[in-house]
Amino acid sequence: MWKPAFLLPQNAMVRSNILSYNTITATYHSQIRFSSPQMNYELTGSVLSFNRMIETIPVPPVRQFNHILIKIAKMKQYPTAISLILDHDLLGSNSFVKPNLYTFSIAINCFCHMDRVDFGFSVYGKVVKLGYKPDSAIINTLIRGLCDYGNICEAEKLAHGIMNNGLQPTVVTIGTIVNGFCKRGDSQAALLFFRDAEKTMGCQPSTTEYNILINGLCKDGHVTQACEIYIEMINKGILPDVVTFNTLIQGVRNSGQWEDADVLLIEMETQGISYDVVTCSIIVDYLCKKGEIEGAHKMIKSMLERGMKPDTYTYTSLMHGYCLPGKRNDVRMIFKIMIAQGCVPSAFTFTTLIHGYCLLGKVDVARKIFEFMIGEGYAPCVYGYSILIEGYCKSKKKEKIEKAWDLFSEMYGNGVVPNVVTCTSLINGLCHVGRLKEAFQLLKDIPNWGIYPNIFTYSTLIDSYLKNEKMDEALKLFKTMECIGIKPDIVVCTSLIDGMCRAGKVDGGYQVFLRLAASGLHPNCHTYNVLMGGFFKTGYLKGVNDLLKKMEVEGCMMDGVTYNLVIQGFLRYRETKRALLCLESMLDAGFSANSGTLNDLVKLLHTEELDKASKQVIKKSFS
Repeated sequence: MWKPAFLLPQNAMVRSNILSYNTITATYHSQIRFSSPQMNYELTGSVLSFNRMIETIPVPPVRQFNHILIKIAKMKQYPTAISLILDHDLLGSNSFVKPNLYTFSIAINCFCHMDRVDFGFSVYGKVVKLGYKPDSAIINTLIRGLCDYGNICEAEKLAHGIMNNGLQPTVVTIGTIVNGFCKRGDSQAALLFFRDAEKTMGCQPSTTEYNILINGLCKDGHVTQACEIYIEMINKGILPDVVTFNTLIQGVRNSGQWEDADVLLIEMETQGISYDVVTCSIIVDYLCKKGEIEGAHKMIKSMLERGMKPDTYTYTSLMHGYCLPGKRNDVRMIFKIMIAQGCVPSAFTFTTLIHGYCLLGKVDVARKIFEFMIGEGYAPCVYGYSILIEGYCKSKKKEKIEKAWDLFSEMYGNGVVPNVVTCTSLINGLCHVGRLKEAFQLLKDIPNWGIYPNIFTYSTLIDSYLKNEKMDEALKLFKTMECIGIKPDIVVCTSLIDGMCRAGKVDGGYQVFLRLAASGLHPNCHTYNVLMGGFFKTGYLKGVNDLLKKMEVEGCMMDGVTYNLVIQGFLRYRETKRALLCLESMLDAGFSANSGTLNDLVKLLHTEELDKASKQVIKKSFS
């Protein structure tokens, strides 16, 4: 690993860097040069201009060569810029034109952008050897190179070390290192460095550096800390800008604190900071996720009235909103409008469109869009594959499950690794068409691929075993799930209770029910319903009464299924009075009798003598 030059004794620094510099040309030409992209017309013109200037007599000043090199670098054609510098020995002692500090800075910048910060330090050694005094711009470029390379600790040492050599770190120095920590996902280290830099480096961070830190904290989920940093800015008289507010609004939105987002929006307006496209897009996304499509439309209309052009993110958010039931046919319309407005769809835009078609049941059309997306140069992603596989599996048709299986195999061919959602969808599809052995084999295989089943994966297969009367397999899988540390949830426990009751093992189902509290689980209405169904099946009415009392104590409200189940059960065992009391409660609660209950009530009217009040209750159930 190279070391920053000024952290070494100067003689050693010069020797190590000059030796390294003398190897750059050979290494560069053999390893890097030919990775340069095919030249375009603008690039070709710049190269020709550079070469013509070399042949000019007298040779133009170095600043003109620097100007062309900067132009090439701005095109991100860094290898080409380095080729021109090295081919003509522009940094050498015998160069046709004497380089200045800016020439060296350009070379260092290009090397760092090419992930060759080691070569950047070699050029830095040449700078020192020739007697130039490096400025903060060169040091900041090297620090950025170290951060991009992932060597942030060395970058931090470099920032502290420059003060020993008479250079003062700048706010750019601080921002670069803070950004390096944040990109690595270590916003807490970024915060510590930020605090240390304020004390030891003698420069006050600006709005830009605060924004970098706030963004890192929000992305790591430390939204409260980010808000505290924002308050600190205000107290220090450092004015936030639209980027500050956008970052905080996105952060609190992602953490579900929309009340705080509303406060920030009001504060933004109070400080006279206008919404930009990003702000509006965040609001559109939020409204769409809440299902408030009309509100999202109003925001887009407001954007247009302010002269703002909605971007790809805005339209994609709106498309996502249109994936809600009742709006799905309009997803295509939004996509067409977006294209007409000149917005380039992103991979997420395409997957949102694919999702919309899958929700409409048009999975084959969605697959064609997916294939078109890949043909346009977008990399296939696990999210797109997972949507298609789930779409095919939801159809519950054998031929569609085969297509899902084909897509699953295709993923590996395209270098896309499935995730647990993909595998769970496929297992669910296989279970729907009775291919339980294949589903179980897939469950066994996926840990070998680095994918670990979750509670949803297990509950899908357990439920299918129970529905196919494979109680032993279901119980075995349930125990396996517990043994590997996956805690059962109320869904899988309810499935187990239901399966046992259907199999006539009501006592076993009741034992599972009694253990729920010890597992920290609370039965829901469906849990009570399946167990009551089992009790009615065996004629255990006391158990039904106990469950009804427990529901009331636990605050679990009866739903329409519960009422109809209980009414039919009591009528079956000639508990007419209790059935009619329950019927009256059901109607008062706003629920309706289903067809089974109505049939039983018709039979009751024809077989029993009922008083006027009872007949009136029954009559209400038919109105």
